[in-house]
Amino acid sequence: MNKKKRNLLLLVLATVAVGGLFWFIAATEQTDSDPHEHEYTVTESDTDAGRESGVLLNYSADDLKSVTFSNDKAKYTAYVNQKSGEVSFKELEGYSVNTKFMETVWFGSVQMIYQDIVGSTKDKDYNPKHYGFDKPSLNVKAALKNGKTYSFQAGSKTPGYENDVYYLTVGGDSRIYVCTLDSAFFMGDSYYLSDDIFSDYDKGNDGKQKSDIKIGEITLSGEQFRQPLTMKPNTTADMTSPFYGYAYKVTAPINWQVRASAASMLVYDLQYLMADDVAVLKPTAKQLKSYGLSSPYLTVSFKRNGKNCIMYCSRPKSEKMYVILKGHDIIYQLNTNSLSILHQLTPENIYSINAISVTLEALSGLKIASANVNCDIAVKRKENKNAVAEDDVIYTYSVTKNGEDKKYSSFTKLIKQLGGSSITHWNVKKPTGKPSVTITLSFFDEAKQKHKPEIIRLYPTSEREYAVVREGLPVNTVSATWVKQLLSDAEEF
Repeated sequence: MNKKKRNLLLLVLATVAVGGLFWFIAATEQTDSDPHEHEYTVTESDTDAGRESGVLLNYSADDLKSVTFSNDKAKYTAYVNQKSGEVSFKELEGYSVNTKFMETVWFGSVQMIYQDIVGSTKDKDYNPKHYGFDKPSLNVKAALKNGKTYSFQAGSKTPGYENDVYYLTVGGDSRIYVCTLDSAFFMGDSYYLSDDIFSDYDKGNDGKQKSDIKIGEITLSGEQFRQPLTMKPNTTADMTSPFYGYAYKVTAPINWQVRASAASMLVYDLQYLMADDVAVLKPTAKQLKSYGLSSPYLTVSFKRNGKNCIMYCSRPKSEKMYVILKGHDIIYQLNTNSLSILHQLTPENIYSINAISVTLEALSGLKIASANVNCDIAVKRKENKNAVAEDDVIYTYSVTKNGEDKKYSSFTKLIKQLGGSSITHWNVKKPTGKPSVTITLSFFDEAKQKHKPEIIRLYPTSEREYAVVREGLPVNTVSATWVKQLLSDAEEF
């Protein structure tokens, strides 16, 4: 069961259990000068199995100073933090933890009902192995504020009872009890540490967690990326920008639009990423290597609520991947079936689907040149003051090819063909020789100020494909059929 869902269940169960316990105590209450002594007195005849049940521990949580308990997973010392008023574990100080689970141990250590007495450690035929006391599953020592202490020890689970019922002895008492113990007593770091990977990044100056998570610039690097890929939020409202309408844009290694679905899925993963489990606290170099994090498969550097965050990820395997944050010492486990895209990030699913993505209103010029084609298109625009628009400026456009006036509608058809360049392959090698086709894009206004004319070169790699080189970098290939049609449209325009 997910730890977060279990919080609510624990609260409900605790309310029912404590209410029943107080009813039982009230029904069996005895007068005693020391309120911390056991409320129930067991006689010698009660050692017969199945005869009695009663209150084994009945201390006040307010009088409890600390609880030290150990199991086969860990050893902890619990206390109440005076600043926060919450139960804390000394060994987990400074980490984000599940406080409610810690409270289960705290309150479970002071009040307990036994269901049966099955024997005594003083019996002649007593054998600790029969009860699991040769290798105890739990040791608990509690210290009270008045200086007194008490302890109890759990052995193996009791046959014939539910899963959480154990053999138990109390310090100074030879009787062997049958008691229910919450599973929290038998857990380790993965149980008590929070699944909230980014809790430290989401705290405001007041120490409270922020509910509105904002993701800024993202850089991806690793085995799937020959060069680091940086994508930034795009907020332009200028329709002439080639990035208009895109939530993110790639700024390195080249300028490119980010596929809308990829951007939304990645941002969602980074906003709401929660671990499915804690794998290791304070991992050694050997453990980092065993979990695939000494040489990460993927590194995600990003801004979360304005803070720099670097996350190292292992190669996904068997529907699992492991992550660790830079500057932190917890390895978290993620189940890939709960992720959107983080486990399968590649340049292919980040870049927009077309090899050449252009916005019609952004272009102030287009040149397409090959051995047989020389198409030099210039676009002019004029503000149309008669057009009605609340915020946007409306333009009328005119276009020329090699100095000759052309229909603007024909230009839009050519741009549609240019933008219909479906990608056939990715991660191509740098081509040799001279390009067969050179495409030059020029831009209006904001786009023109931020970007020099962009030159795209096409190199034939086979009879069926051309390699696309942008900003000197080979990116992908397009079909020869598309190139042939583009040249034909440019010549006829």
